[in-house]
Amino acid sequence: MRPQTDEELMLAFKGGDAGAYEELFARYKNAIYGYLRRRLNDPSRAEELTQDVFLALVERRNGYEVRAGFRTYLYRIALYRLASELRQRSAAHGPADPPVAASEPETVVQVREALAKLDDDHRDVLILREYQQLSYAEIAAVLNLPVGTVRSRLFRAKLALKDLLLGAAPVPGPAAGGAGSV
Repeated sequence: MRPQTDEELMLAFKGGDAGAYEELFARYKNAIYGYLRRRLNDPSRAEELTQDVFLALVERRNGYEVRAGFRTYLYRIALYRLASELRQRSAAHGPADPPVAASEPETVVQVREALAKLDDDHRDVLILREYQQLSYAEIAAVLNLPVGTVRSRLFRAKLALKDLLLGAAPVPGPAAGGAGSV
């Protein structure tokens, strides 16, 4: 028996097969948690949001249609939940520095801190591509962008991350030495 595709499993779940949902959950729970963990830097809240994403999947199962890949559909749900969470945080507390786990290697902490300094558009594209291994087309579908925009944002995000990690981030404004920087 060949393994079922994600789309076949979702259609089976839509038809009432609880085992299909369990398989989808097993396939994607760690990936969705990892995505949310990297964006929130709060393990317990990322776990709660992961549960919310899968609850939303259950609630929306009857509306699912195979137009794009299941993975795209699931990450879009995660992105909407994340955006809602970030809006609520910002409204309630204003921007805050994320906590840093003391047990993490220094390099991991540096990368996490540099990622947190990127603007949301660049951070989302970079995390979806490099950590979640989504294709350019999948990222474009999740973020509702043209593939060319995904490519250019990813390129700029990598440059910005490199600058942040090397400590060479350009200083905005006239104090940067006159001429604008790239």
